[in-house]
Amino acid sequence: MENINQKQIAIIATSDLDICKMIKEIFNTCHLDSLVVTDFQQLIECVQEQVFTMLIISDKFTDKKLYDQIIIIRNHSRNKYLPVIVLCSQNQQFSDVKPILFAPIDFLTYPVNLNILTCKIHLFLTLDNQQKALKEESQKASLALAAKKAFLASISYDIRFPINSIIGLSDLLIGDQLTPEQTKYILSIRRSGEMLLALFNSKIDYANIQAGSLEIETKVFEPITTVQRIAAMLSSFLHSKRTELVLKIDPALPRVLLGDSARFEQILFNMLFVCIQQTINNSITLHIRVHSKQDDKIKLYISIEDDSLELNEAQSISIKNDSITDVNNIHIGLFVTRHIVQAMDGNIGFSVNNQNHTEFWCTACFLKTSPVSDIKCVKPDNMETFAYASLNPEDIRILLVDDSPINQIVEKKLLGKLGFTQIDIAENGEEAVNILTQKDYDLVLMDIFMPVMNGLDASKLIRCQNTIRNPNIPILALTAQDITHLKSDFAEYGINSYLSKPLVIEKIASSIKNLFPSLRFQLSDVESENPDQPDEFPKKNEPKKMLEFDKKLLLERLDGDEAIYQELIEGFLADIPVQINKIEKSLDFDDLTVAGQLAHTLKGAFSNVGAHLLQNIAKDLENDILDMDIKKIKQGIQLLKDSLNNIKKYI
Repeated sequence: MENINQKQIAIIATSDLDICKMIKEIFNTCHLDSLVVTDFQQLIECVQEQVFTMLIISDKFTDKKLYDQIIIIRNHSRNKYLPVIVLCSQNQQFSDVKPILFAPIDFLTYPVNLNILTCKIHLFLTLDNQQKALKEESQKASLALAAKKAFLASISYDIRFPINSIIGLSDLLIGDQLTPEQTKYILSIRRSGEMLLALFNSKIDYANIQAGSLEIETKVFEPITTVQRIAAMLSSFLHSKRTELVLKIDPALPRVLLGDSARFEQILFNMLFVCIQQTINNSITLHIRVHSKQDDKIKLYISIEDDSLELNEAQSISIKNDSITDVNNIHIGLFVTRHIVQAMDGNIGFSVNNQNHTEFWCTACFLKTSPVSDIKCVKPDNMETFAYASLNPEDIRILLVDDSPINQIVEKKLLGKLGFTQIDIAENGEEAVNILTQKDYDLVLMDIFMPVMNGLDASKLIRCQNTIRNPNIPILALTAQDITHLKSDFAEYGINSYLSKPLVIEKIASSIKNLFPSLRFQLSDVESENPDQPDEFPKKNEPKKMLEFDKKLLLERLDGDEAIYQELIEGFLADIPVQINKIEKSLDFDDLTVAGQLAHTLKGAFSNVGAHLLQNIAKDLENDILDMDIKKIKQGIQLLKDSLNNIKKYI
C-alpha cells in the first residue's frame, strides 16, 4: 500500500537554466525533491525506472512533436497517470488533446509567470495527494471486505454447527420409545432449531448482501415439498399465536422446477414469519400461483392475505430501498427477501384494495423443467448406442444412484471387482439429475424406489430435460421389487434395462455388456455361459433354507475381502437403527409414503448383505405400511429391532 507521506520527486525537462532554477525553488517550498534531465532519452530512461509526482516540460526540450512525446512518456505503466505542465511558446498548438486528457495536463505560455506556475504546481500536488489517499482508502476497504467475508464464513460454520447438531439429535430422539408428550416436546425443539437456523441465515445474508456476495443456485427441486416443509417448521409458532396457515396452491404449478430451493424457502419463511408475528386473526392464507410463462422461464406470484396485516414504517422502507441499516429489528428479513427476489428477476410489495383487503406479495422467476407426468420420452430402442472399437471397464464413467449406504458399499465393490474405477454416487433421483447437468458420465445405475425423487421420475427427467449434458446416457435400473408390473414402465420412462437385487457380479457384467458390446472384462468368472442362474441361488425345486445371516454368501460376493466385509458390517450396524428411526419419525408425521420408501430401502439393504430374515420382516413391514395397518406396522418395527439385535451373533 502506498504511503502518501513518502518523499515525492518531480522531474524537470527544460534547457532554460533560469526557468529550471525558478521551478526548483517552487518545489523546495513544497518540500518536493526534483530531478533535472537534459535530453529526451534521459527523460524516457527516468520514467521507466521510477514513479514521479509531476513532470514540467518545455516545448523547446525536443525537436519532435511534443504531443507525441507526452504519449510516449505516459505509455510506461509506472507513470501512466503522470501530471504534466507544458511550458510552451505563443504559437504552440495541440490540435487534439483528448488522447492525453485521461491524466492531469496543463499549459503555461512564455514568458512564465511565477505566481501562476506556483498555483498550478500546488494544484497538481493537491490532486496527487488526494488520488493517493483515495487509493489507500480503497485498498483498506478491499482488505476490510475480505476480512468481513472470512469472518462471515467462520462464524457461519461456528453457529450453524451447533444448531444443526440440535436438529440432528432431535431426529435421533424422535420415536426412541418416547411417550406422545415427549415426542411433542422433541418435535418442538427440532422446529425451534430450524426457525433459529432460518433467522440466523437472514442475518448472514444481510451481511453477504452488503458485501456483494449473495449467490443464487440452480438445481431441481419440488416447490410444494418446500412449502410443506416451511409450514411444518412454523407450526409451533402458529400454535403459540393461535393462528392457522391456509395453503392455496395453483394446480398449474409444476411439480418440479429449476432454481434455488433454499432461497425460495427463505422467501416463504421471512414473509410468513412477519405475517404470523403481526396478525391478530385466527388464520392467514398463503397463495402460490403461476404468474406468467415465457420460453423456459416461469414466474411465480407468492402472496399472503390477512385483513389485519399492516407493515410498520421500517418494514415498508426495507422492501423498497437500502436506507435501513439497523439489523436488530424484524425488517431485516424483509430486506434480505427483497434482494433475493430481485436477484431472481422478481419484485416485492404490499397492497391494500378498496375493501381494506391487504396482500403481502412477491414474484420470483424459475426455469421450467418438463413435468414427468406429461412427458413423452424417446424409447430406449431409439436412443444412441455407444460403440467403441475397444472399451475397458476403467474407461466407463458410472453414476451410481442409491439411497442406502449399505447398498452403495456392496454395489461399488461389485463394480470394482469388474474393473470399473470411475464411480460417483448420488443418494436420490434429484441429486442424480443435478449431477448430470454438471458432469459427463457414460452409464447410470438407478435405484427405483428412493425418497425425495424416485428412479422412474429421475430417468424421465434425464431423457427430457435440456440441461442434462448427455440425455441419451444408458440407464440401468436397480430394484428389489417384483418388476413384472414395471417392465412396461421402464421403457416409457426411458430406462434401457434393469437388474434385480440382490445384485450378483455375473448379472451386472452381462447387463452392462449388452449396453456396451465392445466392452472387455478381464475376469474369467464373468464369462459364465448362464449368468442368469448364479450358483449361490437355490434351484427352482429345491426348498429354501431361511438363514438369519449368510456370512459365507456375503464374503463370496465381496470376493473374500475381509476389510470390505468389516467396513460393510460396521456401516450396516450403524445405519439400520437410523433408518428404523426415520420410519418411526415418518409415522409420527403420518407420512406413510416416506415410511414405505424407507422400508423398501431396508429390504434391499438386507438382501444385499445376506440378512434374509430381516429382508422378509422388512418386506412384510412394507406391505403393512401399504395396507395402512398401524397395529401390524408397530409390531413389524419392534420385530425388526429385536431381530437386528439377535443377528449380531451371526455377524
